[in-house]
Amino acid sequence: MADERTDQALAQDSLAGNRCAFEELVRRHQDAVFGLAASLARNREDAEDMAQEAFIRAYGKLEQYNPEYSFKAWLLRICANQTKNLFRSRTRRRRAEEGHVREAEVRASEQPADYGELEVALARLPPKLGAPLRLKHMEGLPYEEIAAILGIGVSAAKMRTLRARNLLMEMLQP
Repeated sequence: MADERTDQALAQDSLAGNRCAFEELVRRHQDAVFGLAASLARNREDAEDMAQEAFIRAYGKLEQYNPEYSFKAWLLRICANQTKNLFRSRTRRRRAEEGHVREAEVRASEQPADYGELEVALARLPPKLGAPLRLKHMEGLPYEEIAAILGIGVSAAKMRTLRARNLLMEMLQP
């Protein structure tokens, strides 16, 4: 049976020492965190590492969480910052992106044609455009939260989402 407590209540229970409460927060948000990490990192292993690190950091900084705001947005912001830090320390970015595109092409060949084309196109989007698109259309977040998570302005979040959609349409046209 699903835990019906709010994220804020679970965060408070976690601070009080209830490990099961934080496990429930992880369960609720692991797909969104991994999805964001994957769209930013463009490499499955890095995305898994960043998602895990985001939860570890969130647990360690739980006392800094303000329950007046969305826990999910706070957690996604931690994930976005972790991923940015990864890229600052790496010079192998190009190789990781190429590996992700090849992986997407292999996965795409195993899927129906329409899904495969979309998967490959999404993998080829630059992280700068792919992340806001995922947060808007897959996570359903408002532009204000997207801007806060990615550390950009609201107008930049809107523009990047629009550019990503336009670029996807171009890629998917015959």
